[in-house]
Amino acid sequence: MNMLPRDPWFDRDSLWDNFFSPAFKVGDEAFFQPRVDIIDKEDSYLFVAELPGVAKEDIKVHLEDGVLSIEAKINQEHQQEGDNVLRKERRSGFFKRNINVGKAIQAKDISAELVNGLLMLRAPKLQPEPQQKQQINIS
Repeated sequence: MNMLPRDPWFDRDSLWDNFFSPAFKVGDEAFFQPRVDIIDKEDSYLFVAELPGVAKEDIKVHLEDGVLSIEAKINQEHQQEGDNVLRKERRSGFFKRNINVGKAIQAKDISAELVNGLLMLRAPKLQPEPQQKQQINIS
């Protein structure tokens, strides 16, 4: 199974558009992609996404046409009047991460859990149905 994240940076059709995308926006509302590990277990795939500071109710996960999508919005507290921010490294904004899974997983049995800022999705592998022997009549 070749399971690869869909990275828009390597899509030559949208490379120019991505150069001017919100990923380069400076400020509070920037687009970014979380880091995702994909682990091939014996009977399932485990997807682990880093989502520090994201509330469970702000995360959406769905599977459509063989693409697993993880998206969320991270809201950051804004400074109050008179605050002087010396350095700002934490990100906030919207993200969406797409991973090609094809037809390798059982969509109805995917489970998700958010623990200590890590979203863990367990997707059972689709078990191929054994091919049955079929008698062919000769005419």
